[in-house]
Amino acid sequence: MTQADPAGPSWITAAVRALPPYKGPTQLADFPSGSRIHALHLNECPYPPSPRVVAAIAAAAGQINRYPDIPARALAAALAARTGVPPSCIVFGTGSDELIHLICEVALRGGDRVVVPAPTFPRYAMSGRILGAEVTRVRIEAAGANDAAGLVAAIDGRTRVVFCCTPNPPSGGMMDAAALERLARGTPDDVLLAVDEAYYEFGRHAGGPDAAEVLRSRRGAWVVLRTFSKAYGLAALRVGYALCGSEEVAGALRKIKLQYNVTSLGQVAALAALSDEAHLRTTLDNTARERQRLADGMTRLGLKPLPSAANFVSAEAPMAASSCMTELQKRRVLIRDWRDPDYPNHIRVTVGLPDDTDAVIAALGGVLAARAAPLQARA
Repeated sequence: MTQADPAGPSWITAAVRALPPYKGPTQLADFPSGSRIHALHLNECPYPPSPRVVAAIAAAAGQINRYPDIPARALAAALAARTGVPPSCIVFGTGSDELIHLICEVALRGGDRVVVPAPTFPRYAMSGRILGAEVTRVRIEAAGANDAAGLVAAIDGRTRVVFCCTPNPPSGGMMDAAALERLARGTPDDVLLAVDEAYYEFGRHAGGPDAAEVLRSRRGAWVVLRTFSKAYGLAALRVGYALCGSEEVAGALRKIKLQYNVTSLGQVAALAALSDEAHLRTTLDNTARERQRLADGMTRLGLKPLPSAANFVSAEAPMAASSCMTELQKRRVLIRDWRDPDYPNHIRVTVGLPDDTDAVIAALGGVLAARAAPLQARA
């Protein structure tokens, strides 16, 4: 028997070996059954999906012995009518995650570079590294939006993909139309520009631009990513889509995607969700109201929340974010840190139901008071 390589088996690529071990977020299943946990760490929608979604899934359940429609034609047609992007330029994935990885697969190889904002959704950098590319990080603006000028300045001759995200997790900042235009003009035609709008509906509700409309004037390759996981409340069904600037971009993604990636139930659910605009509007209105309550509560506690156009609010805590998370979890409240070494004290809290807002503000107040007590005693 050969001695095991401490770095891992030889069949594992060097890029995969270099990745840290997977450690997913805390799950509700980690707690005793029946426990009331305020799960404000995954940016999930706290509201159930439209009743039309539930009815559509029930109606289609009897046909799950059949494979789904590979191009999701009905859903593509509905999205084309809304966005003006032809069905031939719309590609579906299991959430935005798969589409991000597909973008990296079609464009990156060893020695290439991918430019990403920092901090942001970790998948951009992770997929780039898996493909052997170097990752260039561009710090976000102080208010939390992606820095268009910084992203453009970071592009060099080896850059093949530029990612931006608006509104941006974990900060919540949103780029305006002028910033998106600068990025679209400044990114060379031979570089793929990918704009992630996972929080698109929240951003539009807050008065933000439509990235696909802005990017239409771009001559080079582009793609805009959106999802049904957030505002539509379909996180468990994993339905994301890419609005591509050309059939060339869409065709490249289709060549390598798994055939049956989006399920038939996911397709009918997304189609039904699109049809219920009143339900979406109620979700967006409720989220905006609770987002403001959450930000106001943080402000009363002495924190300075960043402006957010998404379904979460972030702020810098006067302690390590990891410690804050641990103390809040003891109080049955789950939040996330920014997972970025440049922001060790920043926390992100998902906007939930009114009682979630009350619970997290009360728990956070207790954590901050407990921390302040020994400091005051020593003063």
